[in-house]
Amino acid sequence: MAPSSLKGLELFTKGGFFMHREHQTFGRHILLDVWGVDYDKLNDLGLMRQTMLRAAEACGATVVKTAFQRFPVQGLSGVVVLAESHISVHTHPEHRYASFDIFTCGTTIDPGVACRYIVDTLRVQRYNAREFVRGEEDGIKDVRSEGRGAALPELALAAAR
Repeated sequence: MAPSSLKGLELFTKGGFFMHREHQTFGRHILLDVWGVDYDKLNDLGLMRQTMLRAAEACGATVVKTAFQRFPVQGLSGVVVLAESHISVHTHPEHRYASFDIFTCGTTIDPGVACRYIVDTLRVQRYNAREFVRGEEDGIKDVRSEGRGAALPELALAAAR
């Protein structure tokens, strides 16, 4: 099986990618929930598109295409398709909540960098991130699942922003 991006090509060996210190796999997948985000930010399609594009840029991903849809009254969904996989969002402004999905394949992209960018840019009050290692023969590995912001330990959130 070939890598899904040119950036990962030089690091492709023996049918797998070395993605994580403890795992040989094809991808890392972070599910990010954020709360306490300003209603107007979560309802602003241009801002959300720009935030996700810059998150992709921050982690070194290659943007292929975007698709965003704002819904009547409130909320939006969007996806940034990457050569390395995708970043997606679904917002619920009425609850000041959004869910993000950051999935990267190959060895050169760290989805945690994109998560940190999103959390900082949206100035969230609270978040929870879970990182999964994908593509292992014995199943999906949940590598960080406990606590608030477990996948982003170096990010210090100021609750009183």
